[in-house]
Amino acid sequence: MAERDEVSHLEIYRLLIEVKTTLEMALKQRAEDKKRDDEEKTDIFKRLGTLETRMGQVVILAVFLSIAVPVGVELFSGRLLHFNAAPVTQQR
Repeated sequence: MAERDEVSHLEIYRLLIEVKTTLEMALKQRAEDKKRDDEEKTDIFKRLGTLETRMGQVVILAVFLSIAVPVGVELFSGRLLHFNAAPVTQQR
């Protein structure tokens, strides 16, 4: 019974190699995951920057139009009111 409970040096080395291999694989997988995450973060922030730029352009355009349209309408309607054209009469 004593021989059965004993572990040989070869068994210990084999288990140690298995643990080392498993640890190396886990570390390699973690490094690959980190690299992929960094690439995804870079892509996300790039797209976010593009979105912010486009939203800024839309806001500037909206502000311009919100000022230009009323001013244009006022100028156009003011010019129409001040024309010295003859009134149109209808024949009955």
